[in-house]
Amino acid sequence: MVRGDEAATVPVEGEAVEVEAFAAEGNSVATVPVHISYGIIERFSEGLYSSPNKTFEELVTNSYDAGAERVWVYLPTDFEAPEATLVVIDDGASMDLDGLKNLWRIGESLKRTDQKPAGRARPVGKFGIGKLATYVLAERLTYIVHPDDSYLAVTMDYGRVAEGHELMAGTNLALEVVELTEEQAHQAIRDAMMSAQHDGDQSFAEQALVALGEHHWTAAILTNLKDTAKRISIGRLRWVLSTALPLNPGFNLWLNDIHVASSKAGAEPLWTFTVGQDESTLSANDDRPWRPGDKVKVTVEVEQPGDDGHEPTLVQKEIPALRLPNAGIVYGAAFMYNEPLERGKSEYLGRSHGFFVRVRGRLINLDSEDFEVGPELRHGTLTRFRMEINADDLDDQVASAREALKESPALEELKNYLLAVFNKARGVSSERDADDAITRLSKQGRLSSAPPGLSQGPLRRMLQRAAAGDRSVQEALGLDDTTHTDAATQALADDNDLVESVLLETSSADKPFVMYDPARRAAVLNQSHPFVANYIGTKATAEPLKLLGLTDIMVQAYLLDENVAPDAVARVVKRRDGFLRALTNRYPRSAHVIAQALRDATNNENALEDAVGDALELLGFEVQRFGGASHGVDGIATARLGWRADGDSSISYALTYDAKSTANAEKKLTEGEDGTPIVLEAPGKIRADTARTSVLKVHRQRALEEHNLKVEPEFTLLVAPDYQGANDALGLINAVCANDGITAVRVSDLAKLVELFALQGFTPADMRGLFELRTPEETHTWVAEREQMARVPAPPVAILVQTLVKFSESKRPASRDALGAWLDAEGVELTPSEVDALIRGLAALAPRSVFADDRIVALNASPAALYAEVRASLDEFDPSLVDEYKETVPKEDA
Repeated sequence: MVRGDEAATVPVEGEAVEVEAFAAEGNSVATVPVHISYGIIERFSEGLYSSPNKTFEELVTNSYDAGAERVWVYLPTDFEAPEATLVVIDDGASMDLDGLKNLWRIGESLKRTDQKPAGRARPVGKFGIGKLATYVLAERLTYIVHPDDSYLAVTMDYGRVAEGHELMAGTNLALEVVELTEEQAHQAIRDAMMSAQHDGDQSFAEQALVALGEHHWTAAILTNLKDTAKRISIGRLRWVLSTALPLNPGFNLWLNDIHVASSKAGAEPLWTFTVGQDESTLSANDDRPWRPGDKVKVTVEVEQPGDDGHEPTLVQKEIPALRLPNAGIVYGAAFMYNEPLERGKSEYLGRSHGFFVRVRGRLINLDSEDFEVGPELRHGTLTRFRMEINADDLDDQVASAREALKESPALEELKNYLLAVFNKARGVSSERDADDAITRLSKQGRLSSAPPGLSQGPLRRMLQRAAAGDRSVQEALGLDDTTHTDAATQALADDNDLVESVLLETSSADKPFVMYDPARRAAVLNQSHPFVANYIGTKATAEPLKLLGLTDIMVQAYLLDENVAPDAVARVVKRRDGFLRALTNRYPRSAHVIAQALRDATNNENALEDAVGDALELLGFEVQRFGGASHGVDGIATARLGWRADGDSSISYALTYDAKSTANAEKKLTEGEDGTPIVLEAPGKIRADTARTSVLKVHRQRALEEHNLKVEPEFTLLVAPDYQGANDALGLINAVCANDGITAVRVSDLAKLVELFALQGFTPADMRGLFELRTPEETHTWVAEREQMARVPAPPVAILVQTLVKFSESKRPASRDALGAWLDAEGVELTPSEVDALIRGLAALAPRSVFADDRIVALNASPAALYAEVRASLDEFDPSLVDEYKETVPKEDA
């Protein structure tokens, strides 16, 4: 083939990446420059797209953003075959040479800018990282594009991106661009799809591309498949894609030439209305008249499903219709469903609810679900309502933009008719809710009957979302496994009361304030939640707490009924939960306060137990507090660290902990001049038999089952003021800790670790090595070595604060992920765990000025006030420990 000599605009490492052989028959016309970081590709791709099936959602989203109406996905019959390929083809707007260059801008997208490419008016893509979904699946990615007037091909070779340890270790590449003829382009696609062909027939995509002729299209072809791609299940993928599809006639998808229907298409409608047949059931409205209307028949082309899920065909059929005085002949149908159609990823690709108005086959209200029918529409009903109506006689009313109708008496009449149909659907919904009220609860959780529209109907619809697989709703309700989801499905099928009682039960302290148990049909208040635990002992508070808990669940159901996105509801609930927890804290807890509490509690067992739990929480662990007297251990601390890069195993770990206090020992140092002994109080030492390490081992081994944990404890932390025989290598305490797998730590060393954390910002992953040690002297040495490490945060505090201030005026609070991206833009590259440790370290020094939970970060004070609080906290530390850190803290707001 002919090679071009155009130079790349950036330095390149080695030769340009050549186009795949199946697409290399044309002339080389350019090279596309790419500067790309292996670290960023790996973290973004494998972090965002942990499931190979979910990556196809992203590829379908890219097709949607390009304005595609049809998408064809082809998978190989044998994923292990060397020539196996994955192919995605769509008829959306394609890319010219400049578009191919912009394609590899990772972290930004033109889709939501003034220079956005052709495609959807409201695209899903925002950050320009969608193409990284392909990295999870294959080593090589080839695009064959047809932007109306040319055919181009380009290949990206991820294998040429050098792997390095540094996040920003990058590689400069040039990608060869080849211009093809129409026949060469079609042949390239045929060759690429050989591994997915059936009986040598021409694929639907090939037929469509021939029919498109000069119109635009794009093909993405993945070759050299990775092991991740080989784990794809075609059945599972079909389900994932069906849940991502809207019930929308303007967007269609085929998988290996079998049409994929939206999962919503299988929903059984609660009510059906046929235009031209059921008008007698509609109520009159003198303010919004549409009558009289004449029932007529029209002959139209309707879709007839193809055999075995193949492409449907069009057949002639006579159907009912209605002739309106001004709007002319209209025909179609309306449906009302038990659960909202607006849910999940599909809503980003296109709506499934509301009105769909077509004029001569063209959908003219793509993004207007209410068709501006009027303010009377109740949104909780609209999300469960769907009406497709054809009004071909309004063709002369279509505006030049082809996406609206001109205001006219005919349009007003049509809207009045649509409102009458919607009001009938709303009446059906209200009748259903009236029959679905929550009855009086049992005596243990006695409540009065709630009004019908405020009770069981909304809750039932919320539970239907959870049963259908909406993960945000499942988490909000506490349905965290398949057993719970199956029980929810059964509860809905029984059609009985969904709430028969409100219970108070002990669960994990990190669990939500209230959860729902479908098996028992109960709202369950979490007695271990700090807010509940704080007030449950107060007289006559149990019933108000139960009312508050049930109300909390119902508010979530109301928000979902009002079309608030499930993810947004989950975020609101999470922030509310954080607020309830914060209300029970008497004051913010800084690193110095917690370290001092440890030192002050050496002879008070309950206080030491609380202080150890506080310390572990500050260090980044999720802590469940039990109290050893009744539960065997004082608590369980879990480090949630995610999964290994290969996706095969988790690197999270957990530990049980136990605090042992003892009375201070009096040591006679010497005698004064008058002969009076000088006595110093020193920490007492616990004996090996007091430590009861064998019992602690048993409790660790039983903890997984007894406390229903998801991460099995590997370690046991024993914290005490000091240990008898700790300095003797043959001491009994050392032997029993080694034998029973116990990590023995002195209170003073744990307090020092808390202070070091605020200065160094290390993570639970960094601390795993500590818990693999056994004797008090080994753990003391580990902490001492940690003390000798760098004491200046990276980046300095001022850069972190300036970044937070810079984005403090944004409409949404800063997430930890966003903060990491902002720091990256400032030239500071950190891993997500390093960002997390940095934030928690700063919050440990300035808890009043910095708010941070497991998702968002915010400033509660001006930078000057924050710096003052940090310096005041540092003044309480050993000066030799903090001098270097204090130099990085501005003395005033710069």
